[in-house]
Amino acid sequence: MMVCPYDEEQLLLILQVDHSRVTGWFAAHWGNDDFASPVPYDAMVLAAQEHDTGWWDWEIKPRLNDEGMPPDYIGSIKHLGQTVWLDFYRHGITRLAEQDAYAGYVVSLHAEALLTQGKGLLSYMPDYSVHPAVQEFLRQQESYRAGLMDRLKASPEYRDYVSDEQLWTNFKLMEVYDQMGQFVCNRYPFNATHRKNGPSRTMSGVPVPVKTGREDTTLTFDIEDESRATVSPYPFDIDPLPISFQGRLIPKRCYASQAEFLREYYGAERLMINYSLHS
Repeated sequence: MMVCPYDEEQLLLILQVDHSRVTGWFAAHWGNDDFASPVPYDAMVLAAQEHDTGWWDWEIKPRLNDEGMPPDYIGSIKHLGQTVWLDFYRHGITRLAEQDAYAGYVVSLHAEALLTQGKGLLSYMPDYSVHPAVQEFLRQQESYRAGLMDRLKASPEYRDYVSDEQLWTNFKLMEVYDQMGQFVCNRYPFNATHRKNGPSRTMSGVPVPVKTGREDTTLTFDIEDESRATVSPYPFDIDPLPISFQGRLIPKRCYASQAEFLREYYGAERLMINYSLHS
């Protein structure tokens, strides 16, 4: 979950499953005269929409950290425990691939990226690949993707989209969708400055595919006020692009027990957050 200051007395929690929905919204509206829509469209939107929903296994009953506070998503691979994170991410990938093998393949690549500095695209992230449990997870995912690839190559729906070039393009799109989803969801209001880590206003420099025959570009977000930002170059099919997601407000304090925290978590006031992106 994303843990953001709300005021002096409350924290705002944004669940990873809700962040995933925002990320899928970006993918669904990606494409205009300058940017190609993602292909295969349904699978890529589904991958973006579900990329972090393995977190559901944990977020239905989240645990406090050692300080008695709800843990923020940044650094979660370490502070939740590698086995916890690896297990729920593995489950999320499997659950998604049962519905759509291509979407599952892309999210498996994304999981690898979270452990390997974005497969080389995100040098600011920790490299977890030195840990034995992570190495085993990466081997398992490589083997799992090989099985998915056999299915994709045999699929009339997806066999035209499995070249190395297409998969690398779609992987980069998945990474930039996730960077945008984090940038939008882990700050409230939009122009808050308390968040010092996470994606930069250039989406951490992830190279953004444009269309066939065009060089990758970089997206730049300029926040205008508490609810609006401009994006250049503008990649979406509607302008402005409205964004809505839900947060939970809980008291800002150390909790004496898991039961005390869960009472506040389950009974938390819901806050609907509305932002918009403009050209």
